[in-house]
Amino acid sequence: MNLLVLNSGSGSHKCSLFRTGETLPVQALEPVWKAVIMATDPGSTSQELSLTIEGEGLKKERKTLPADLSSRKRVQYLLKRLQDEQASILKGTAGIDVVGHRVVHGGTEFDKAVLVDAHVESVIQRLAVFAPLHNPVNLEGIQAAREIFGSAIPQVAVFDSSFHRSLSEAAATYPGPYEWLKKEIRRYGFHGTSFRWASGRAARLLGRENDPELRLIICHLGGGCSLAATVGGKSVDTTMGFTPMDGIAMCTRSGALDPGILLYLMRQDSDVDALEKTLDRGSGLQGLSGLPGDTRILIPEASKGNLRAKLAMDVFLHRLQAGIGQMMASLNGRPDAIVFTDAIGEDEPLVRSRACEPFKFVGVEVDLEKNATSPMDTDISIAKSPVRVLIVKSREDWQIALECDELLQSKVRR
Repeated sequence: MNLLVLNSGSGSHKCSLFRTGETLPVQALEPVWKAVIMATDPGSTSQELSLTIEGEGLKKERKTLPADLSSRKRVQYLLKRLQDEQASILKGTAGIDVVGHRVVHGGTEFDKAVLVDAHVESVIQRLAVFAPLHNPVNLEGIQAAREIFGSAIPQVAVFDSSFHRSLSEAAATYPGPYEWLKKEIRRYGFHGTSFRWASGRAARLLGRENDPELRLIICHLGGGCSLAATVGGKSVDTTMGFTPMDGIAMCTRSGALDPGILLYLMRQDSDVDALEKTLDRGSGLQGLSGLPGDTRILIPEASKGNLRAKLAMDVFLHRLQAGIGQMMASLNGRPDAIVFTDAIGEDEPLVRSRACEPFKFVGVEVDLEKNATSPMDTDISIAKSPVRVLIVKSREDWQIALECDELLQSKVRR
């Protein structure tokens, strides 16, 4: 089976092509072709677009694309490049069999992956008001794949929010008026594809696969950042809420704020659209530091004495520590492991060690030598620590592939 995964986000577009047998292994395969368009400093006037393409038998390609390339045109560019190179990559086999898409917001309607049809597209569009940076881009990916590969190729939507449908009513409900629930104002949670992969991978690393009592705190730290508390692989709490703006501080997003701040700014004649742009694109690490919201820049700058960079990192770490404490309370006791994943979680030893520091009293202790090397899919806690600390390489692409395969197999069995 030739399975294409498209992961379109607010700052990047990723394409991964997998060539598999009839049954997909749980252990992640590497794609035979992958391409990434990454925006540096997304939303700013100095934004640049970098393209990386690599595949079996192909020379790795890196170049810069026009900065004004729209989101739709970025997706079309990637898919057309794949179409051009498809024959040599797939070596004479049939073409694409299925296209899987990461979709951020599925509301209350979807609790698992679904085949895309007109109804599914209309729901994704309707929920774009809840995730304006993500759902429109996800929908553009679906439409572009149909334009390029044809309507006969099945497409599957894998929803980030569906992982958190297991939240209790108390965890999912905001303490506003009851009428809010009727308007679908509730905690949805996001990064579910990443959390689902990380929870399963962590269970295998700990030798506790399918253990219904396994208690994890998973820290997805990338461009967007959120935490989840899971028991037996099911979400019991998470830091993001109604939208992906909620929760801990992020690279360009504020995370949770006192709503009185927003009321105050609106009374000062702040435009709602400008306020949204500030919260989504001009806050968090970037807003506080005045630099790109990139820890690879900010951590060295803070160490050189840049006070704004130091403040930005201190706030980020304070909110991260508080979030871990919140997740621990929702587990109603000590976790079995704290798991770090995605770009910052995988690559920044300082962030991991500082995040864990306050929790020595429950047995969280990081081996500083192991931590310094950022080993993937590895336990970096000291031998005697009752709470393990893991780094898990993010494989959202493979998790989407697994869920596509599971859905198609269930259709065949019927």
